[in-house]
Order: sequence, then structure tokens, then C-alpha cells
Amino acid sequence: MLYVLTGMLKPGVEAQLVAHADAFNEHLSQPFQRILIAGALRGRDNERKGFMLILEAESYERAEAFLQQSPLFRADLYERVDVSAYAVQLGRLE
Repeated sequence: MLYVLTGMLKPGVEAQLVAHADAFNEHLSQPFQRILIAGALRGRDNERKGFMLILEAESYERAEAFLQQSPLFRADLYERVDVSAYAVQLGRLE
């Protein structure tokens, strides 16, 4: 099943993002996770607001666990997070 994971950043955490960049990239590149798409969410002025990814996981709990293992989550850089089951209605993800 597909899940959308989003994390909206707290204001003023840009410097801390740099400190966690390598660990965050390592987290995203885990070979046993199937990430279909991932990227930064940006605001009107191109400022980084958060991150979103679509993950294939066996259960909601596994998708949620992947988010909670993120270095950014563990460093408490997110103002809010969300995990939602995702059903493609138009187009396709391969």
C-alpha cells in the first residue's frame, strides 16, 4: 500500500537542517524501503517549508515508524507531521 508522509518544519530551523543533511539522506536511501518520490515543500518565496514523500509500506504502522525514525523527526524540527494512506486515482507511480 502507498502512504504519503509529510513533515512541516518549525520556523527558524534552517541551520539545523544543514547539520542533519547527511543523516537525513542516509535515512531516505535505506535499501529495504521503497520510496516512489520524495522532495522538499517550498513556500511562495521559495523558502523550505517541509518535506513530503510517497512510500510503499506493508502497513500504516510501518509508514509511521519510517517517519519517526527520520533524523529530522528525532531532532524535533517538525512543527507537524502526517501519515496518510494514498490511493492513486489518476496517473501512475512506478
